Amino acid sequence: MSDPLYNITFQGKLLYGYEQDEVRNNLAKLTKFDEQMLNRLFSGEKVVLKKELDLATAERYKEVLDKTGARCEVVLLCKKNNTPDETEKLLPEETHGTTCPKCGATGQAEESCARCGILFSKYRQRQEQIASGQGRPAPASHNEASYFDEHQEQLFILKAFAVIVGIICLQSFLSSFIGLFMLFFPVIFLFYVKMQATVEDRSATEVLAEHITFMPVMYTTGEKRKEDVAVVTYSLILVNILIFYLYEINTDPEFLVNNLLFLPLKPNAWNTPFSIFSYMFLHASGAHLWGNMLFLWAVGTVVEKRIGWKRYLAFYLLSGMSAAFVSLFIHLVFLNTPVHVLGASGAIAGIMGIYAVRCYFKSMVFPLPILGIFSLILPVSLKVRLNALVIIGLFFLADLSGGIGQLTGKASMIGHWTHIGGMLGGIGLATFFKLSRDAFKERHLEIGSTSVHGQKLGINTEAGEDSLRLVLKDNPQDVEALLLLAQLKSKYSATDEGAELYPKAISLLIKDNRLPEAATAFLDFYRIYLKGVAAKDLYRLAGYFNQHNELEHAGTCLELLCKDSTTPHPILEKSLYQYGRLLDIMGFPEAAAEYFQKVMDQFPESPFSEKLQYLKQNNSL
Repeated sequence: MSDPLYNITFQGKLLYGYEQDEVRNNLAKLTKFDEQMLNRLFSGEKVVLKKELDLATAERYKEVLDKTGARCEVVLLCKKNNTPDETEKLLPEETHGTTCPKCGATGQAEESCARCGILFSKYRQRQEQIASGQGRPAPASHNEASYFDEHQEQLFILKAFAVIVGIICLQSFLSSFIGLFMLFFPVIFLFYVKMQATVEDRSATEVLAEHITFMPVMYTTGEKRKEDVAVVTYSLILVNILIFYLYEINTDPEFLVNNLLFLPLKPNAWNTPFSIFSYMFLHASGAHLWGNMLFLWAVGTVVEKRIGWKRYLAFYLLSGMSAAFVSLFIHLVFLNTPVHVLGASGAIAGIMGIYAVRCYFKSMVFPLPILGIFSLILPVSLKVRLNALVIIGLFFLADLSGGIGQLTGKASMIGHWTHIGGMLGGIGLATFFKLSRDAFKERHLEIGSTSVHGQKLGINTEAGEDSLRLVLKDNPQDVEALLLLAQLKSKYSATDEGAELYPKAISLLIKDNRLPEAATAFLDFYRIYLKGVAAKDLYRLAGYFNQHNELEHAGTCLELLCKDSTTPHPILEKSLYQYGRLLDIMGFPEAAAEYFQKVMDQFPESPFSEKLQYLKQNNSL
C-alpha cells in the first residue's frame, strides 16, 4: 500500500517580518534560480517547488524554506487534480554553515544572518560587553517604570493635555505678529517641502500632496467608512438638509421662532416640549447648516460604527437635550434671562464628547488655511495631524472662553454654553456606559496588530506584547488579543507560549462560530508548529474545509486526528472513516482501504464497519 504524498507549494507569500527583496535574495542564494524563475515565484501563481514527497521529507524541506522567509505550504497530493509544472531541483540535500547566535537559524553561509539581519561578530562582541558589565544600559527607576506600566491611559491623556497647553502658549506668542507670520508662512512651508523632497529623493509635488488639501474638512485617519456605513449619521445629515431647504426657507420665520426654537418665543403646552427636539434640526443659514453637517460627518461616522446605531441615535438626542438645558440653566442663573437656541451643534458637541471618551487615541487631520484671506479664493489648507483628544480639548476650551465672555457681557451669536452642555452630556453618557473600556481594548489591540503585521523585524514588538497582555489582564478570554499574542510570539520562530496560545484562540473562535477565522488561524499554527489542536476543534475544522472543497486542508486535520493516540474514540472512529473516504476521492484507493480496515479492526461494532463490511463482501471496496 502506498502512503499519501505531498507537494511543497509557494505562491509569493512571505512569513511575518520579511520583505520581498530579502526573501528573493535568500532564495537565490539557496536555489541558484535565475531572475526569470524568481519573477515567476513572486508572480502570485502557485508554483510546486517539490512534489511527491513523503510527509517527513516534505517537512524537512519546508523547515529549510522557512529560514528564507518564504511562506510555503505542504499540500496533500491529489491525483485527480492537475498540478503546476515542477520547477528545477530546489534545495541541496544538505545545508551547512553557521548557526545564528540570536535567532538560531542554521545554514548561514556568510557573516550575517539572512533571517534576523545581525552581524555575527558585532552581536558576539556586544554580548561579551554585557556579560562583563560594560555597556549595559542603566536601569530605569522602578517606581517610575511601574507607574507608567500601570497608568498608560492616564499618561496618554496627560501628554494630550501638555500638547493643548503648548498650542495655547504658541498661539499667545504668535498673536502679536500673526499677520507677519501668515505672510511668510507659505514661503517657509514651501521651503520645507523642497528640503524634504531633496532629502527623501522624491518630487516636490508628491511631498506637497501629502501635506495640503483642497477640502477644508476635518476627518479621522485610518477609518474605512465604506466597510461600515454610518446609516444614522448620513440620515441625520440628509434630514437636516431637507428640513432647511424644503421647509425652513419656505416657512414664515415668525412661526419658527415662536414655536420651534428652544425656548419658543411664545411657549405653550405643545410647542415647549416639542422644541426640545425640533431646535436640533433648524439652522440660521446655509453656512450654519453645512458647518454643522461637516462636523457631524467627521465625528459621527467614527462613533456610530463603534457603539451601534440605536445607542448612537439615543445619545445624539440626549446630548441635544443636555445642551439645551445646560444653556438655559446658565443663562437663567447668571444672566437672569432665558435663552433661545437653534442648530444641531449641541447634539454634535455631545457626539464629540463621546468621541473623546471612546476614540481618545485616534488621530485627526485638521485643515489649517495657509493663505489667509486668499483662502476664500483658493481654499488651500495644511493637513495638521493631531490626537483627537487635543482637537476636541481645544474646541472645548474655545467654547469655555467664549461662554465666560458672554457671561461678562461680551456679545456673541455662538451658543457656547449649548456646545459645552452637549459635550458634557456626551462625556457623561460615555462614562456611564463605560465606553472607555472598549476604547482601552481597541487601542491596545491596534498597537498589538501593528506590532504583529509590521513590515520590518523588531518594530514595536515589546510595546505590542505589553499592550496585548494588558487586554488579556482585563479579559483572559479575549480571542483577538489571544490570537494576536500567539502570532507575535510565533513571529520569528516557534515558541512554547505561541504553541499554547494558538489552540486557545482557535477554540474560542470555533466556540463563537467564527469558523473562517479559526481555519485561517489553524493554517498559520500548523505551518509553524506542524501539529494539531484539540480533537473536537480539529474535527470541526475538517468539516469546514471539506464543505468549502479545501480537501488538502481537510485531509491534514483528519490525518492529525487519526495519528494522535489521545484522540477520543468517538472522534477517532469518525475521523478514520472520513479520512478513508477523502483519500479515495483524492485518488489514493490503497491508502483509503488501509484506513477503512482500521475502522473495521478498531471499531467492529461501528455503523461504519457494517457499511464497510457490506461493501467489501460485494467487492465495492
